[in-house]
Amino acid sequence: MVKLTQWVVLLFVIIPFSVYSAPANKISISGLPEPLEKNLTYHLESLDSDSMTKMGNVKLTKIVNEALNPFGYYHPTAKLMRVDDKEIKLQVSTGPITTIQESDIIVSGQASTNPELLKIVEQSNLKQGQALHHQEYDSLKSKIQSFALSHGYLDGQFTMTRLEVIPSTNEANIRIHFNSGEQYYFGDTSISNSQIEDERLVNLKDFEQGEPFDVVKLSEYQTSLSETGWFNAIDVHPNYASTADLEVPVEVTVAPRSKNIVEVGGGYSSDMGVRASLGWAQPWYNARGHSFQSAVSVSQPEQSLLLGYKIPTRDILNDYYGIKFETTHLDYLDTLSLASDLTFEKHWKLDNDWQSTVYVKFLYEDYQQAMDEGLSRLLMPGISFSYVDKQQDNKRIKHKHIYAIEYSDSRVVSDTQILRLTGETALSWAISDNQRLNFRVSMGANISDDLSDIPSSLRFFAGGDGSLRGYDYESISPVDENGELKGAPYMLSSGLEYQHRILDAFWIGGFVDVGDAFESKFDAKVGTGLSVIWESGFVPIKFDVAHGLDADKGDQWKVYLSLGAQF
Repeated sequence: MVKLTQWVVLLFVIIPFSVYSAPANKISISGLPEPLEKNLTYHLESLDSDSMTKMGNVKLTKIVNEALNPFGYYHPTAKLMRVDDKEIKLQVSTGPITTIQESDIIVSGQASTNPELLKIVEQSNLKQGQALHHQEYDSLKSKIQSFALSHGYLDGQFTMTRLEVIPSTNEANIRIHFNSGEQYYFGDTSISNSQIEDERLVNLKDFEQGEPFDVVKLSEYQTSLSETGWFNAIDVHPNYASTADLEVPVEVTVAPRSKNIVEVGGGYSSDMGVRASLGWAQPWYNARGHSFQSAVSVSQPEQSLLLGYKIPTRDILNDYYGIKFETTHLDYLDTLSLASDLTFEKHWKLDNDWQSTVYVKFLYEDYQQAMDEGLSRLLMPGISFSYVDKQQDNKRIKHKHIYAIEYSDSRVVSDTQILRLTGETALSWAISDNQRLNFRVSMGANISDDLSDIPSSLRFFAGGDGSLRGYDYESISPVDENGELKGAPYMLSSGLEYQHRILDAFWIGGFVDVGDAFESKFDAKVGTGLSVIWESGFVPIKFDVAHGLDADKGDQWKVYLSLGAQF
């Protein structure tokens, strides 16, 4: 445990020093409410206290004015005071607030009587006597423009936008004149060059002919077409030149994606040796948009084959049926197994991007696990919930989850009764452009009368890449009286990894993995190590060196090489 403490302390002492560089001399601001103080701090962030003290009053006044003018303060005063060698104090007084003397906001054209647009104008904080705030002025213009584009006022334009500030009297005049022109509507949608039936593509759009024209809905339609995976290129184009009776035709031109796609993967670990995978997929098998996938994975102890067929319903992106067959042969340590399963699935999308799958799986397995030997037939209905964060914002914490419940009953086809629960969560936090923190946790439980009734492929083991680095693959589980691994009814593992960019495409990292596969008492095994990641233009490559703190002597060091995205 002392070794673990040393590694954890080292890892988390390094992180804060990597995240925060040595602080510059402190500049404290007083006399301002929080929003104004934040904006002034932003304008001063490139300056340290030495630069501040050498700055003339003219430049200081200019910076303070740039920060406070947008809030309606045009006569601020500022005073610099050095507290000590490390701190300088900036005392600021806002002066009087500028108020709106005249609010001249006019909407003309067909939208002049639109209650939604009039409500937007009415709710703005730009009325006579109110305090001037530049953001309110810019926000109202943006809201009017957005409303026009999303409601078919394609000819809408501002005929006058003017913010007149009179500093001498602390007054301002607002002038916003907008002419909406006439309202346009969606016309007919035509599709060309598609290998998929037009009806399938038309079902993806969120608008109908005769509805007010909305450029946002056009963009969403293009995104939906892209998410099908059927096309290499997509152009959703409103044909303004062919507008008739204020209806704008929508023309969709696509370039089909290759019907056959091959993917190659692989890796190496000191416990499993070289592993390779080959995938062949048909993103569109026929004009109805059905798809097919297959994958072969081979390593010295394990070989597997996966075949899958997907049948989308009318709601193509969110609702589909699937048929999947997988067979796996494993000859490793105390496990010898040949397992095949056939699964029928129904997928649909829940709220907030969660996916749900209801399925029925038939598992047939011939296995020998330590002293247990058997032929198992299980009919296992189940339900799973999954989430993958697809946001492109690198500053957010990305996350993905998958949880599943399966059940077999000896009264219905199956040889034994099992309630199986599994779950996995992964988080990736981009602390900054050059730092990130990854965390994962996996858990599982088999509830049954006797472990010996559970086939090898459903028992839990820990160890190896993606589980507990520093230990042989699936080498951690309870043992029988002969010292052979018999698998476990329960499993819990987690990993925490900090990564720091050292060059444009190269990162280094430190990690701690903790986990166990157990019967009744959790006995944590710990692995620690270092990583090197190369984000090559072709495929990310990750190299790990891990040390199992609780591994047998002489078998404590493991190396892993993996290809592909980490998250």
